[in-house]
Amino acid sequence: MKLGLTRRFRTLVAHVNTFRFAVRRKLLGFEYANILLSRLDKRSTELILRRNGAQIGRQCDIESGLVFHNCMDYSNLKIGDNCHIGKNCFFDLKSSVIIEDNVVISMRCNFITHTDLEKSPLSKIYPAETSGIRIRENCYLGINATVLKGVTIGKGSIVGANALVLKSMPSGAIIGGVPARKLKDIL
Repeated sequence: MKLGLTRRFRTLVAHVNTFRFAVRRKLLGFEYANILLSRLDKRSTELILRRNGAQIGRQCDIESGLVFHNCMDYSNLKIGDNCHIGKNCFFDLKSSVIIEDNVVISMRCNFITHTDLEKSPLSKIYPAETSGIRIRENCYLGINATVLKGVTIGKGSIVGANALVLKSMPSGAIIGGVPARKLKDIL
């Protein structure tokens, strides 16, 4: 007869890690607490994200090792139902990252919502820009894909491994390359 002790223990660990995160945030600031998040297990990660502003749908699988940048909470992160976020993904939350329902994001994907050449003389030519990212429903992003500011990836699209998506892409497309382009329609 199984008593569910492992599940209960993992839940307890997640609550302890959430408490550790809250103490670090209170005493040392959000940036220091945020560092802890990248080293925690997936249950702890999801619980901390939810309690600090992220909107996460039902039946999501969010792996560990996620890194968040440019944020004082996780309110710019919105994840729909039935999504998978792979290990070691990087989220720049200076603006919103919206992931709709049934999206699979492979490991080590990057979401960059701003550019800022602040200390460079080039900042006069290329001023700072911030814009959100949207991954529409039923998409798949291959390992190490990078999506830049202002991009929307259309419904049911597939982004190949190592793609660099600089501009919005249509629905139902296979996308790949550096810079990424539409390679063909899925159907």
